[in-house]
Amino acid sequence: MIEKAKNNFKVQDINELPSTLFVTDGKGNILISNEFTALTLGISLDELLKMNVQDLVKAGYYKRSITMEAIETKQRVSRTVDTNRGFHIKSTSIPILQKDGEVQLVVTTSNEYNGKFPIFNVDPTILTINNKSKEDKIDTGAEIGFVAESLSMKQIVKVCNQIASYDSKVLIYGESGTGKEVVARYIHRKSDRSQGPFVTINCAAIPPHIFEQELFGYEKGAFAGADTMKKGIIELANDGFLFLDEIAEMPLDLQAKLLRVIDNNEVRRVGGVQNVSINCRIIAATNRDLWKMVKKGMFREDLYYRINVIPIHIPPLRNRKLDIVGLISYFLAEFNEKYHEQLVLSADEFQKMLKLDWPGNARELRNYVERLVVTEQQNIKQAAEESVTDWFAIDHFIKNNLDKQSTLKDFTSIVEGRYIKHVLGMFNGNATEAAKKLGIDRSVIYRKLKKMESVLEEGRM
Repeated sequence: MIEKAKNNFKVQDINELPSTLFVTDGKGNILISNEFTALTLGISLDELLKMNVQDLVKAGYYKRSITMEAIETKQRVSRTVDTNRGFHIKSTSIPILQKDGEVQLVVTTSNEYNGKFPIFNVDPTILTINNKSKEDKIDTGAEIGFVAESLSMKQIVKVCNQIASYDSKVLIYGESGTGKEVVARYIHRKSDRSQGPFVTINCAAIPPHIFEQELFGYEKGAFAGADTMKKGIIELANDGFLFLDEIAEMPLDLQAKLLRVIDNNEVRRVGGVQNVSINCRIIAATNRDLWKMVKKGMFREDLYYRINVIPIHIPPLRNRKLDIVGLISYFLAEFNEKYHEQLVLSADEFQKMLKLDWPGNARELRNYVERLVVTEQQNIKQAAEESVTDWFAIDHFIKNNLDKQSTLKDFTSIVEGRYIKHVLGMFNGNATEAAKKLGIDRSVIYRKLKKMESVLEEGRM
């Protein structure tokens, strides 16, 4: 139950408000949250994502943290949390432990559930870890279109790196076109199953009368026209990943059968009498509110809790302006290569694109950029130099800083400093290696970075 009695606002039906969400690491650092959680505390989401849950307690946002209690006890904790904004939220924190018993992640949500938690009722070792934890590698995922320039997407990358070596199930939710499959493919690529298949099924695209055959396969002679045995999509994902896109559209009768597959790790083909063992990791995705569907009887509650072990919410593109910049650059490079063009955006066109809401998210933006490249309209012009493909970003930066009357020296300091920071990032902060790459001395790196900081602090850029 979520209630807010102040300011004439009171909600007693959990369906009327979204759920709160925290995903933290083993020290309580917040990795993923959502806008509604930030609202209950009276701070912005960007500010919240920079904090530790202990900071929230010290700052008086609430009196005690059930996330920290879950970390300390290594057990599931449920309690009503009272926030400084007058919200009373019944929340549950579930720790996910590594093989050595240390806490890796904690998932805290406000969804109420009165049934059993079959995944978590054995012992405090919440999940079985079949693979050793990997060290987080610096990997932008750019080659699969995973652009992470905004803080929220960088946090998602961090979580994906942490959970990749687990076999725990993941539920990715967000509006259509936000890149749910891209995130799923990134987790697959970072996992120990990366050499195995990544099999996708769009639950909204399969007619109900053949859904079972596609999902589970069938034996020879199972029905008229079944002249040969056919493996189902689940079986084809063996030793890899099964991505269930738009899982909210799966018929209820098949949800029950999928539940048995998840519980028993085996599938029975249509017309078969024997079960076939399977070993695949399941990631589901949806653009709908599954919890509301559960409350309305449109989605199985037990299945919801099987697939919603690690929830990942992808914010809409309109809330990720930095990602729009990165995606424009990525898509422009992609279509320039595809169509053998050398086209760039003008500053005016770029600014116009930043102001759009993009209701179709990254998918709509991708189509828009392709259309610009193909038609050579909307202020697209030939690149002045082949070696520079991102003039639009430079033009945008210059135009926004012209009124500050900065000198050429100040502008050069900013550009040099930013370039040095990117090169340092390539070498994990190793200044010696970065200096070799840049062809300068290590001392020059620190001097130029200090110069950039000085220009920024004095407001000259």
